[in-house]
Amino acid sequence: MDRSNKNDKPVRNEEKAPVRRRRSSSVSGKSSRHNAVIAGKRKKRHGKNSSFRYFLGTYTALWAVLTVVLCVVLWKNLSNYQRDYDAAKAAGAPELAMQENMELFTADKIGDVIDTQQLDISSRFETIEQYKDFYKGYLQNKNVRYIKNDELYNDARPVYNVMAFDSEAADTDEGELLAIVSLKAAGEKDSFGFNKWEIKDIAISENIYDYHEVYVRVMDDMDVYINGIKLDEREYITGGVIDNAVSDMAYELTGVSFNYNVYYAGELVQEPQVSVIDAQGNDVTADYVDAENGLKDYEATASPEFIAGVQDMVQSFCETYVYHIYRKASVDSVAAMMEDGSEAERLLYNAQSTLAWAWVPETVEILDESYDEFMYYNDSYFSCRSTINIRKADSKTTEDEEFICQWLFKKVNGQWLVTYFVLG
Repeated sequence: MDRSNKNDKPVRNEEKAPVRRRRSSSVSGKSSRHNAVIAGKRKKRHGKNSSFRYFLGTYTALWAVLTVVLCVVLWKNLSNYQRDYDAAKAAGAPELAMQENMELFTADKIGDVIDTQQLDISSRFETIEQYKDFYKGYLQNKNVRYIKNDELYNDARPVYNVMAFDSEAADTDEGELLAIVSLKAAGEKDSFGFNKWEIKDIAISENIYDYHEVYVRVMDDMDVYINGIKLDEREYITGGVIDNAVSDMAYELTGVSFNYNVYYAGELVQEPQVSVIDAQGNDVTADYVDAENGLKDYEATASPEFIAGVQDMVQSFCETYVYHIYRKASVDSVAAMMEDGSEAERLLYNAQSTLAWAWVPETVEILDESYDEFMYYNDSYFSCRSTINIRKADSKTTEDEEFICQWLFKKVNGQWLVTYFVLG
């Protein structure tokens, strides 16, 4: 191979090398320009991204602030609404109306309630004033509170019971029913649909009355007054002739009999003022005997002055009789206080013989004694009843006995002597 050919290769190599360098230089320039373009574009994109992010952040922050503001406003409005709702609900609660009206059920105000409720006055001897006085006195030492009436209560008509309690009662005390109160809606409903309440009706309980009855038997010439009002045929129940153990004998001796009337004046809420006036105009209200079923018996025709004049004599005679008969002592001293030859004297000696075999106590003690049913027939005759409680005793035995006897006295030579008697 020629050298020239050999030399040609390096030449070719040398020729190529610059080309390659030129290419390299050209590529490097292009690359720099390309990189510059890319960098420029990147700078532009970065600028655009930064502006967007700034805008987005600002927008988000504004929305966040606005949201917080809206939430605060909303919360405040809701809070105000809830407050107004609760206030309206509380103002429209029936319990509030009851609380505001509980002062009506106090001693100072109950009279106003009684005036407005027009209670049924059951007796012609009482007025509304007696009822007001009763409730005022009843509430003097009472506390009151209300409870829901579960049986009658509904949303359209709330109903409550007003209960009265002793001021010193325990908390567990159920109290007494004083009144039942029903409410009604007052005015239009508010914006929340609530309305206020006011009292529609008050029913005062009558179960707390401590009724007082007037039930009397009096002589037909006596007058009876209750709270200043005279009893008449409206209160008359029955009547008849007085019939006691000595009345028949008294009628045989004097030709005088006594009629009686019985009156019943019903139930009164307050203790009534009762007056009994006899035929002579004397007030004999306190001169009665308690009979059965609460009957006050005024079977007496003797005046208080007459009774006072003979009562010591009657007591002395009865005590003498008791001591002598039960001790089996001589009855002559007793007989001396009786009309000579009278039925009373005969009965005395019969009684002594009947007791001949009876136990004779060592001591006879009068525990208590009373004298009542004095009947004045005329200037010569009167009768009465004795009730003596006796205690008889000896060393081994003690017995209590009640001695009851009706006595008929006759005035003989200016002295009152027993002319007839009936034991028991």
